[in-house]
Amino acid sequence: MIKLLDRYIINQFVSKFIGSMIAFLTIFIIVDVIDHLDKFIDTDITRNEIFKYYFHTLPWYISIGMPMALLLSTVFSLGLLQKRNELTAIKASGISLKRVTISLILIGFLSIVFSFYFENLVVAPSMHKRAEIELEYFQSARSKRAVKSREIYRQVEKNKILYTKRFNFKTNTAHNISLQTFENNNILSRLDAPTMSWDESTEKWRLPVSRVRTDLADDNRKFQLFESDSLLTLDFTPVDLTAQSVKPEEMNYWELDAFVDRLNINGIKDPRWVVNLHFKPAFAFSSFIMILFGLSLSVQRPRSSMAVGLGVSIFVIFLYYGAIKFGQSMGYKGMIEPWLSVWLGNFIFLLIGGYMFMKTKS
Repeated sequence: MIKLLDRYIINQFVSKFIGSMIAFLTIFIIVDVIDHLDKFIDTDITRNEIFKYYFHTLPWYISIGMPMALLLSTVFSLGLLQKRNELTAIKASGISLKRVTISLILIGFLSIVFSFYFENLVVAPSMHKRAEIELEYFQSARSKRAVKSREIYRQVEKNKILYTKRFNFKTNTAHNISLQTFENNNILSRLDAPTMSWDESTEKWRLPVSRVRTDLADDNRKFQLFESDSLLTLDFTPVDLTAQSVKPEEMNYWELDAFVDRLNINGIKDPRWVVNLHFKPAFAFSSFIMILFGLSLSVQRPRSSMAVGLGVSIFVIFLYYGAIKFGQSMGYKGMIEPWLSVWLGNFIFLLIGGYMFMKTKS
């Protein structure tokens, strides 16, 4: 009987979760289409590329909508059981209310694991691909700051500037590089290469093919083509280029962890990267917190209408996301420890939700 009851509750929960998730995804996509409509019109982006853009955006929407859908589906599932007097019949048969919620609590724990791996194995690569589409089609419509996050200009020496079209942090390879030497606002020489990769053994940059042009300030210009490997000594490492060219959400947890280690080795203290590293598991834990809060709200107010449950759930969602973002901002500014900045909201809501649930009369 108990196994049959668990299956019944899970079926109710899953159907409500799918409906809630579809509703959230629909809202997210409609709002985003309206926001990007002018960019779609002003650029020559094709319908196929627009489809690919939202295909790569969809995992991110699923990630941010999952905790909200879990909360609403928990409230709706128990609310309908109460409305149909099924909870009364269950308790009359000798089954406690807390026992009824065990299957949903188990789903909450499983959702932590799913959310973490979905975020790092699906969302992060999709966000990176979406960023490439934005760079190709929306470059003119984006801010200069966003454009420079891909195209890197870096002063190497007093009279030398390096330009990089794109940097791949996974392979530590810069693409379409140009190293220019100036004197009195005149270009004396220029080195161009299709790629430039980091050599760990020598800690220098390796150029497989390069072209050098010298004496550009006068008419006696010289051109040289080097088709063999050559090493270039520059005053920066892949860590510096990664910090300029990649957003934390485009890295998965393990890539970000390795990058933070490289930052520490190089003596670079940037709390933004450490905060985002701790944010990934902290946000995955939010799925369980939302289910726990949904159970607490449902059993604390069993006679409430569905509209009241919906309103309270939305209020809790806004409070939780506000607490997470506030703590994240505090961590970015270095006012509190990076791990505490993203876990503090979880601790507070976990304590409140756990207290409300334990005080429930079963």
